[in-house]
Amino acid sequence: MRSYLSALALSSLSLLAACGGGGQSSQAVDLFQTTVYGAAELRVYSDVTYSRRPNWNGVQYTSDSRKSQELGTDQLTLKMDVWVPPNATSATPMPLVVFVHGGGYVQGGKEERADDASGYARAGFVTASINYRLTPDNTDSADLRTMAIIQASDDLMNAVRHLKANASVYHVDTSRIAIVGTSAGGGLSLVGAIEGGDAVPLAGTSSDYPGVSADVAASVSTGATLIDPMFDSDALLNYDRADAPVLLFHATPQDQTTGATWDGNVVPTQSRINASGNSCTTVPTPDAPHTVPLGIDSKWWPTVRDFLWARLNLSVI
Repeated sequence: MRSYLSALALSSLSLLAACGGGGQSSQAVDLFQTTVYGAAELRVYSDVTYSRRPNWNGVQYTSDSRKSQELGTDQLTLKMDVWVPPNATSATPMPLVVFVHGGGYVQGGKEERADDASGYARAGFVTASINYRLTPDNTDSADLRTMAIIQASDDLMNAVRHLKANASVYHVDTSRIAIVGTSAGGGLSLVGAIEGGDAVPLAGTSSDYPGVSADVAASVSTGATLIDPMFDSDALLNYDRADAPVLLFHATPQDQTTGATWDGNVVPTQSRINASGNSCTTVPTPDAPHTVPLGIDSKWWPTVRDFLWARLNLSVI
């Protein structure tokens, strides 16, 4: 943590110098650290289609709000919402944060992360919140669980590709993208960090945007690990030093919702990532619930902020 705080201090000094010393606005100093824009200043793109996929057995859906419309259909339309702050322009593309909701791959929707996405956008980030395929009864078998996770990962990676392919529309700096996921979304954030930039696609996934990589620069996760008794990540994931660095929040000694433990799930996840030459920083949350809030006004924002400053190289913005 001390190294992140030092990086933040140096970043702030660099930003002061770039703005001409002490005469710059407080808004410039606070960029990417706290709210600097009003909600009305954001450009919001709602229900943007980023992919279409077959509806497996007609039982899937993309969110709680769309479930009744989508059950029994042959095809699912994947959508996202995007928030663009006024500092993001064609001349000054900004870092992007993609939010991924939780719900056990069976419930939830992009609206759950709308407040977080709006908050980060008001701090100067371009942001997005996505829907992905949801599969009922996905814990009935290891094969079904694996399918649900792989398909949701496929959707996340195509969401990232869509945002990159349309970087000129949303004014995104494609070299500075982070994924922030909660619970199941935290698991997807981890998979996206490991597999997004691989030349060989994750088995069971395909790109809707040929030639556009799904690689990102940072991954933040709460309430998830890569050690799942019903999802054999070791057989599917390719860990290497080019993967995105990870910031992993997790309850200790045990997550009372999932049963995952610090020693049995968190430490092995960190070990796999670090052994590849990549970096996983773990944050224990004693006596915390399944997930912790990661919004701009949350207790854990300073930790996320410092990680993003370092990994997205925000000092040069």
